[in-house]
Amino acid sequence: MNIIQRNFFRLLRCGAFQTTEVLEPMSVHKWSKLYQLATVHSVQSYVYQGLKSCQDQFNLHLTEAQWKQWLTAKENDEDNDEDELLRPDKLTNPLLNRQLQNILDDEQSDINTRRMLIRIISIARRILNEGLPLKLLIELGLTLRANNSKADYEVLGSWLKKLHFEQMAQLEATLLMDLFGLEAKDIPFSESDADRKTIVVAKELAEYTNIRQDFYFSQGSDSIFVHTSNGGALINHIKRSARYMRFIPSEAFTNFFASFAHSLTHIEE
Repeated sequence: MNIIQRNFFRLLRCGAFQTTEVLEPMSVHKWSKLYQLATVHSVQSYVYQGLKSCQDQFNLHLTEAQWKQWLTAKENDEDNDEDELLRPDKLTNPLLNRQLQNILDDEQSDINTRRMLIRIISIARRILNEGLPLKLLIELGLTLRANNSKADYEVLGSWLKKLHFEQMAQLEATLLMDLFGLEAKDIPFSESDADRKTIVVAKELAEYTNIRQDFYFSQGSDSIFVHTSNGGALINHIKRSARYMRFIPSEAFTNFFASFAHSLTHIEE
């Protein structure tokens, strides 16, 4: 990680999980870059709380204008917060999606356990399509740390196994431990230590704090050739799908082709 990312994650840990962090010195320009990074991920309120906790540190130098910018962003971020519960994500694999919908439609099952499942799947879907969903990951970590989800983790484990999301849940657990300092005991759905490859992918995700890049195919009115609007985004999507093939192979495979098929709808007939 570069210095901006290192300080960014320090402030997130400090602001969200009340850890004690020591910031590295940065220029005013780099602090502005950190602000942009927080804005991209919609985590301004957490970073602001981290800044307030570290405001007496010698290495923290923000201008008065930057402090006002952070305060305004933090207030706007809190005003825009949605209600806690998350809309269920649909899976692109039709068989797995049918199983997921059956689980979510079962009103006899525990609602808190269903909510935890939705959180895990929502994070996984965004990892596949966008990169690292920091805000959702932090909210999951806060729920687990507070131990107030009241979820039935034995049932949750059986659902994750049924949906073939066990490895992806392990990746999310590794991210929570590596980035935010949670311990294995804080994450009941993670029963085993992560293998080396999982840790490597988690570190790669932390490095690649990017946002979704869409691509689509189009055809010029005076040409028979089809071209892509964003070749880099297409390559990144292929690489991302390949990287997560070992974690959720069936969903990663169908997710890529669903995105590919959607991109083809821009071609004029």
